[in-house]
Amino acid sequence: MLCSIATRLEESQVERIRRLEKDLGLLLVAFACRSIDPAREERLRKIEAELGPSLLVQPARPSEEQLARIQQLEGDMGLSLVGVQA
Repeated sequence: MLCSIATRLEESQVERIRRLEKDLGLLLVAFACRSIDPAREERLRKIEAELGPSLLVQPARPSEEQLARIQQLEGDMGLSLVGVQA
């Protein structure tokens, strides 16, 4: 699986994420993910290990209720949303 920060969001998607951020008091980062050939995925893992982490923020620790709301929006939008500490 290859994930990257989602860059092709429609304005309505951005607005839904912003509303949820405001409601939850969390900063959310949207990722678009796709499956790739397993051999390519293994090569990417090796490259990532050599490069080290690329997103240097601390993850948020959402409550169960917050997590459920994030997961609902993820399902609706087909994205992965990660809560981070601002």
